[in-house]
Amino acid sequence: MNEDKKTRKAPAFQFYADDFLAGTITMTNEERGAYIALLCLQWSKGSLTENDFQRVCIGMPPHSQRICQDKFQIDADGNYRNKRLEAEREKQDQYRKKQTDNANKRWVGNATAYATALPADMPNVCSPSPTPTPKEDTKAPKSPNRLTVELSPELEAFRLRVGAMVRRRPETKWSTKELKALKEVFDLNTPEEDIKLVEARYRSDDKYLRRELYTLLNNWNGEVDKVRNVSAQFQVEAPAHLSLDLKDYL
Repeated sequence: MNEDKKTRKAPAFQFYADDFLAGTITMTNEERGAYIALLCLQWSKGSLTENDFQRVCIGMPPHSQRICQDKFQIDADGNYRNKRLEAEREKQDQYRKKQTDNANKRWVGNATAYATALPADMPNVCSPSPTPTPKEDTKAPKSPNRLTVELSPELEAFRLRVGAMVRRRPETKWSTKELKALKEVFDLNTPEEDIKLVEARYRSDDKYLRRELYTLLNNWNGEVDKVRNVSAQFQVEAPAHLSLDLKDYL
């Protein structure tokens, strides 16, 4: 690493928004803007002079300049520094030095290892390496995106009815989350007349129908409430019981 990189100053410092707002809450926007400019100037130069305050705060009332200048403390060299900013600079220097030391330690260790990694002389003839024995794959198979789950006849019949609402083919496999949502809806024991109303609505040309199966299941109660409120528009004859014959829905 050359000398320029060793002495290069950090281009940025940690800015704690909450702390800054708490410390400048009584300052005007003009004073706050001058203050942040002075902090940046100190970070770049290392310290501030009286002339820096006069130039940065030019045009500001004298009391506003004093408010900004009070955020900085004068040192033995007659220059001004913000203690919090210098503390951040010191933290950065220490962290950078620690990282450099760690990198040097790793380099020294690796260099020693590389020096002994290979023999001094290579043999003139190298025997061919034996064919490695294939390792047995002990990893568990990944779960497929679509699972075949055995459903009760009642739940299977309900699945086919709901799937038909969004034009889902009967042979299409459902995802695990879709089946889970279906089971939760099925357990609501929605009255048959309400299911028929929802089916009637999804056979209509209503432009506000849900097109995604999972979305429909997650908003099932809302769909039922909607058709109840406008049931006069969708008069259907509700059967006395839910058919368990799968052929009725294929």
